[in-house]
Amino acid sequence: MTVALPDALAAEIVAVLRGAGARFALLHGSRAAGSPRADSDIDIAAWWPVNPPPAFEVLLPPGVDLVVLGGAPLELAGRIALHGRVLFDDDPVARVRWTATTRKIYADEQPRLWRSHREFVEALRRGR
Repeated sequence: MTVALPDALAAEIVAVLRGAGARFALLHGSRAAGSPRADSDIDIAAWWPVNPPPAFEVLLPPGVDLVVLGGAPLELAGRIALHGRVLFDDDPVARVRWTATTRKIYADEQPRLWRSHREFVEALRRGR
């Protein structure tokens, strides 16, 4: 599928996620960016239409980390929406809707998030 993810491993991940009811999945992190180290894990984000399972209940191969998009924090979901690469897509309408909505909310909230980060760093600098 991608240089960052061997085809056989990608097929295994897709089969597990589809079997668990996911409708689409995105590769994210260093492998999606094309800059993995030899020891980099594989970061996958998946979406379920209803009742998503906890990530730890989806038995993916060792070294694969799963983010369940329905409950992901906005900062993480926003980065995935912006930079994730489609691993599989069985519901293009839902994927485009989720991606567009998440990107919009993330872009709207970024100034507040950045301000919060700056205030936190400043508080650490002051020793609070």
